[in-house]
Amino acid sequence: MPVPEVPQVPQAPEVLTPVTAEASTELVPIKPEARAAIDQQVERFVAALLHDDLHDQAFKVRLQWTLALGREEVADAAGLMQGPLMQRHAAGVQDQAAHEALAGLRAQIEALNPDRDGDLLRPRKLWGLIPLGGNRLDAYFRRHAQAVPLVQALVTQLYTARDGLQRDGVDIEAVRGKLWEAMQKLAAAAYFARTLDARLAGQVQALQASDPQRARTLSEDALFYVRQNLQDIQTQQAVCVNGYLALDVLRKTGRELIIGCTRVATTGLSALAVAQVVARALGHQAQVMDLLGGVNASIGDLAAQTGRQLGAHVAQSAQFAKDPALGLDRIREMLGQTVQAIEVMDRYREEAVQVLGRNEGMLRQQLGQAPARVTTTGGG
Repeated sequence: MPVPEVPQVPQAPEVLTPVTAEASTELVPIKPEARAAIDQQVERFVAALLHDDLHDQAFKVRLQWTLALGREEVADAAGLMQGPLMQRHAAGVQDQAAHEALAGLRAQIEALNPDRDGDLLRPRKLWGLIPLGGNRLDAYFRRHAQAVPLVQALVTQLYTARDGLQRDGVDIEAVRGKLWEAMQKLAAAAYFARTLDARLAGQVQALQASDPQRARTLSEDALFYVRQNLQDIQTQQAVCVNGYLALDVLRKTGRELIIGCTRVATTGLSALAVAQVVARALGHQAQVMDLLGGVNASIGDLAAQTGRQLGAHVAQSAQFAKDPALGLDRIREMLGQTVQAIEVMDRYREEAVQVLGRNEGMLRQQLGQAPARVTTTGGG
């Protein structure tokens, strides 16, 4: 804030002033050496106003300077909030990459929630009546497979949005740094205006009796604009402080959003993967249970059939144990044949006795003829 150079003149006598330079607490601290320099500028400026002729061009220039006091600092500070950071967020929230990615991911995750379809092992039916083949678990995995490319694209978009948030954080830090510099300049301008206000007010009061025209000119054309500009400077200070603090909040919340985006892209999708694995495992185990049920049924049928076969065998064995080894019919037949054979043998022996008797008589007759023949044959 350049101040018109003025010639060195004797200082006006000190008078009581209604307003002090320290009327309000400085929002941004000013270094002691800067305060001393500003105090010297104010003293030289006031001395020039008291020394210059009211109709001199230099006096009018100094009055014009009070009209522009702090305007440059206010304009520079106000322009900081209209930079690239604001322009990048000029679009609606729904058009932001993070919003689109998160909304899309939420829709996909809700669509892939296994609980949404109820019992995934129930058969699929059209309108709950017409069987469509397969079960809901198969349809769920088909839907999940179709959604995988879209989910991956949304995750990539989410990482891009996270990178945008990180750039926002860098820009916020840069804007806060510029705001701090602007607030330092505003603080210096405000301190200059308050100091000048106090000195002018004192001089106006002191000149009321000795030089009323100069007192009126200083009051209407200098003190009025100094106080008006001081009000604008302090208003801009409040706006800048609010913006500085708000940007600090945005910086911190931006970090949380970055963490949140990372959490969704990692933990959130891990939860979705776990849900898929659980659903798939449950489906596999359910199918294994069905197979085990079938095997158990087959084993039961086998055991039942084995029991029935064993029972039949036991019954057959019991029946077999009741009957002789050859069976009654066979024994009866056997005994009948044996008796018949005995009867045949008896008849044979009776007949043989008679035959043997006849044979014995015939043999005895033959043997009776033998001695005569033997004697005759021997004597010859």
